[in-house]
Amino acid sequence: MKRRIAVLTVIALLGSSTSLVAEAAISPGDSCVKVGKTTVQKGVKYFCVKKSGKPVWSKGVKTAVKATPNPKPSPTPPPKVLTALEKMNLDIYNRYLAAEKKISPSFNYVRCPNVDPAMAAITENAYIDAYSFWATIYKSTAKINWLLMSEKDWTCWYDTTAIFEGPNPVSRSWNVWNKDTGILGHCTVTAGAFCGYGTGVREGGIFAQYNMIGSNYKIAPTPLTVHHETVHNYQAQLIADNFRTSKTSTLACWFMEGQANLFGAPIATKGDPTWYRNSEINRLLKVYPKGASYTKEEWLGVLNNLKTQGDFCFQNELGYSLGWFALEWTYMNYTIEEMHIFLEAIAKGSTWEQAIQSVMKMDEQTYYGKIAQYFADSF
Repeated sequence: MKRRIAVLTVIALLGSSTSLVAEAAISPGDSCVKVGKTTVQKGVKYFCVKKSGKPVWSKGVKTAVKATPNPKPSPTPPPKVLTALEKMNLDIYNRYLAAEKKISPSFNYVRCPNVDPAMAAITENAYIDAYSFWATIYKSTAKINWLLMSEKDWTCWYDTTAIFEGPNPVSRSWNVWNKDTGILGHCTVTAGAFCGYGTGVREGGIFAQYNMIGSNYKIAPTPLTVHHETVHNYQAQLIADNFRTSKTSTLACWFMEGQANLFGAPIATKGDPTWYRNSEINRLLKVYPKGASYTKEEWLGVLNNLKTQGDFCFQNELGYSLGWFALEWTYMNYTIEEMHIFLEAIAKGSTWEQAIQSVMKMDEQTYYGKIAQYFADSF
């Protein structure tokens, strides 16, 4: 047993000795093991050469030490400076993103028996999602009565108009869907149809929405339509809650559609409605072909003329175009909450001019002058 321990000790010492030799410093002329072998120590490369018949280490050659490159950091591009318009559009979209999506707004959805349940659910959820934006601004008491129907549900639609709008056929929209011609307002009733209409707010604060989803229609409603129409839902609820005092008839003819476009497009396009905005500029300039060269005074004349040219305003759909840009200036200078107070004041009995004075702290002509200058600078 003692002899085995002694042998192991010798092996251990030999191993230790080998390690020490391997680590020993090399000097030129020291013996080496194999001719042709090289080694590097402290930046000097030694060669095992044959000298006088014996393998020895050569004098050695200094080796170049490669410097580790220090890559230059890529310059950080400066943050983009947003224009007031870009900032407003992104603020609208970000506010929508931050809104609580699990709200339970006052939608009273009713489904006719033949409407596709899956498509009805997609439509309902799309509007509830969109309404989350406005639920942070206004808590309504009025119900949004909303019927979803297919082309096979004429009887269901007819009966529901009586429930939503009252039983008197004269005062309800019972004749919008012509069963004989198959026409629903501006829509041809087919299995591929997706269309509808709203009653607007009527006496007693009643209003309703009707949505045709054809049995073969399988596409979700477009975000632009959903978010645009949801602004009208907000407007209608505010009017319905204050029907007896509302003076929304005194609003500029371009306000309601302009507000719907101003909010609908940025939310639908994730904060960049450039394409839609440009198309509305083109639409506006078709109505006013020389508008690109109009001065502030000429645009001011347009705004004042529209006060007495309501039919011209609606027939040319100026709410979508002129209204959008008029409200761009407005919302770049007044907050969403301030403009809600503005619209609420009109719903509660103030006229258009009185609301401008009380909320914007200027008279109507000064307000129009600001918009007119914005138009002259923008187009």
